[in-house]
Amino acid sequence: MATVITRTIASTPQRTASDTWEKIISLLAPDANSSARAELKKVAGVAASAIASEASKDDAIIVSGCGPQVRIYCAFGEAAVSGDGVDESALKESPTGEGWQMSIPCLPEDLDWTQKKLGSLSSRITARALGEKATSSDARAQNSVGLTLNVTEFLTK
Repeated sequence: MATVITRTIASTPQRTASDTWEKIISLLAPDANSSARAELKKVAGVAASAIASEASKDDAIIVSGCGPQVRIYCAFGEAAVSGDGVDESALKESPTGEGWQMSIPCLPEDLDWTQKKLGSLSSRITARALGEKATSSDARAQNSVGLTLNVTEFLTK
C-alpha cells in the first residue's frame, strides 16, 4: 500500500478561497521558481472556485505520482477559525516533482465546466465529482500493488 500524507488547511472564514489555494501552492511547491508552482498558479481561479464550494471539506485534493500521495482537505467555518484538526505543517519533500498529477474535487453541477477549464490550463490537474475516486497515472503505484516476495526463493540464493 502506498504511503499517504494528509494535511488540512484552514479556509473560510479564516482566509478566502483564493488565499487558501495560495497556501496549498506554497505547501506543494515551495520553490517559487518551479514549473509546478507556475502550473498551480495558472489554475488558481478554478481551484478557488472548487474550494469556495467546500468540496474539499470531506473529499481531498489529491497529489500523486512523485513520492507519497498527498491528500489536502480544507477546514471551513468554526473549525477553520478554531484550528480544530488543521495541520498546515510543511511537507518533508515536494510532491510536485517529475510525473506529478492532481485531482480536485468539485460539486457535480460544476464538474463539466471545471474539467473543461482545467483541461485548457493544465495537463496535470483534473477535476472529479464529490465521492468519486481519483485515478492515478502513476505506473509505479499501480504496478507495486501486486508485488509479492517469494521468501523461500529469496533465502536460497
